[in-house]
Amino acid sequence: MRPRTVNRKIPDLPRGMRKVGNAWYWRGTDRLTKEVAAALKSAGVPMRCGTTPLQARLWWEKHVSPALAAAMPDDTIAGTVEELIRQYRADELPSFRREQTKTEYEGRLGRIRAAFGTTRYPKSEAQALMPGYLSAVAITRHLHANRERASSANKDVQLLSRMFRLAKIRWGLTTFNPCEDIEYLAERPRDQYVTDERYAQIYAAASPVLQCMLEISTQTGAREGAIFEIRIGDFTADRIEIKVGKKRNAAGFVVKPFDMTPDLWAALCRALELRKKNRGGAASLPSDYLFITRQGKPYSKESFKSLWRVVRKKLGLAPREITFHDMRAKAASDEDSDVAAQELLHHEDAKVTRSVYRRKVPTSKPLPSAIGGRGKG
Repeated sequence: MRPRTVNRKIPDLPRGMRKVGNAWYWRGTDRLTKEVAAALKSAGVPMRCGTTPLQARLWWEKHVSPALAAAMPDDTIAGTVEELIRQYRADELPSFRREQTKTEYEGRLGRIRAAFGTTRYPKSEAQALMPGYLSAVAITRHLHANRERASSANKDVQLLSRMFRLAKIRWGLTTFNPCEDIEYLAERPRDQYVTDERYAQIYAAASPVLQCMLEISTQTGAREGAIFEIRIGDFTADRIEIKVGKKRNAAGFVVKPFDMTPDLWAALCRALELRKKNRGGAASLPSDYLFITRQGKPYSKESFKSLWRVVRKKLGLAPREITFHDMRAKAASDEDSDVAAQELLHHEDAKVTRSVYRRKVPTSKPLPSAIGGRGKG
């Protein structure tokens, strides 16, 4: 028999209270209270409220009531962009599976809050023309003020537009989206090409584990995250399978097979030997990650940054002067043709391969002298 979420004999207990055995427990029953419950659990607060109704009430007033008050919009929040931000955080962020994605979006929401948080949002097109309300002009000015980070600024405004669409079709807060007519900043593709000489310097400055990652990336064009995901059972002496899609579809991640080469096999075998020096690395199963930290955990973006930071410090590189993602571009640039590079990186559109990843300037043979005419002879 399922426990009740309210006690009919004690009607003054908050909704969500239920008695299991001799103790009272609380759980969220709607979007807002579920968000509060998740925050309490992540903070280590137990959901056990006590053994009596009085203890349960006191527990709720101590932990839940202040959180609900902080989450509810007050008079200074209602009608502002901050209200949309809070609604988006409550409704959308919990649906993101990857913690890295949540962290990325939290950063974007923070930038939107700093720029527009206290500004009132228009609830109609007519209201958007009134002073004091967020307008397309204000958003465009914000974009141009941040044109040095064009890609990031565009993504921030795209998220703002997404919030307005949700406010229009789901939350019923407005009928107008001021981002619809925005002209986004032109994004210049990165053109940094890592020459063989420069790659040799990076390789020499890298740790042994990072050297293996560099070899895998420059030979297969694999992304940083795909390299972290390589399992011991993903490769044999004949081939290796690497995830080439960034997003999971209904069938899972897209996996691309590569024929094994001596250079790639050498890098993988070296990585296996280095793995044995870490905690739990000696006993390896096909499902275990190839690259693990000294503590025996899979590599994450944060743990990888420490490896790359050492290289930057040794070579005196600026933060964005050379990135690990440039190794993927090097693999594409060093291919013989656009078609081969597109196939290596598993791109659906060859334009992306040419415009973003083919960075090596081709060499050309000078023409003969024009004196006397080139068409003669």
